[in-house]
Amino acid sequence: MERFLASLSNELFKLRKRKKYLVFLIIGAVICVASALRVLIVNYITDGGVSREAILGGLMSSNLPFILLIFLPLMAVMAASDLFVGEQVDHTLRFSLMRPVGKGKLFFSKAAAVFLLCAFDLAVLYVVSTVAQVGLGGGTEGILTSLGACLLDLIPLAVLVLFFCLINQLVRGSSLTVLLCVVLYIGLLVMGTYLPAVGGLVFTGYLRWHNLWIGIALPFFSLLPRIGLLAGYGLVFGCCGYLLFDRKEA
Repeated sequence: MERFLASLSNELFKLRKRKKYLVFLIIGAVICVASALRVLIVNYITDGGVSREAILGGLMSSNLPFILLIFLPLMAVMAASDLFVGEQVDHTLRFSLMRPVGKGKLFFSKAAAVFLLCAFDLAVLYVVSTVAQVGLGGGTEGILTSLGACLLDLIPLAVLVLFFCLINQLVRGSSLTVLLCVVLYIGLLVMGTYLPAVGGLVFTGYLRWHNLWIGIALPFFSLLPRIGLLAGYGLVFGCCGYLLFDRKEA
């Protein structure tokens, strides 16, 4: 475990050194705040006839589709590409393999670093949205519900990260890997949205995992198949990704 944590710390350091993730996080925060500014437009149009609480209540919940379906997947694609294919292309992966850490721990430490980056971004955007909601007079309605939703959505986010890590073992070029990840992700997302017959079997259909737990009183036993399906996807992506990574040469 000590070697895994040391490897994880090293991978997180690599991501922190890349300023583009900070830039994208700032852009995401600006978009979340901009969505809150609609209260000023609505108040102006209605001459104050609509209360700020009615417009801004649950601001984070209204921002979640953008965050979960667009922003975080983009961060995961770029981070996975940088830590896997990017290092293989510039031949820096061999330096990681020279350290006293096995390929299994190295693979999962890279995947964990990508996940923690996305989880950190989600936490920052939650704080930004909450501050914007309270600061613009929206009150505290929905804050705790949004927090619970964010925590629940970390589960499918981990599966998505493992999926992108697996794709990174199939292609050698950085640009091609990013393109393939984006195309496959959009294809699965569209399939899960517009093909109801297979929508429940595609893991991207569960990215807004909180919808199954918050606001809809479903029996727990009816959720067990979905939990098993998501866990199965995670195991398959993780195991296949590790096996392909283990066979790769630096």
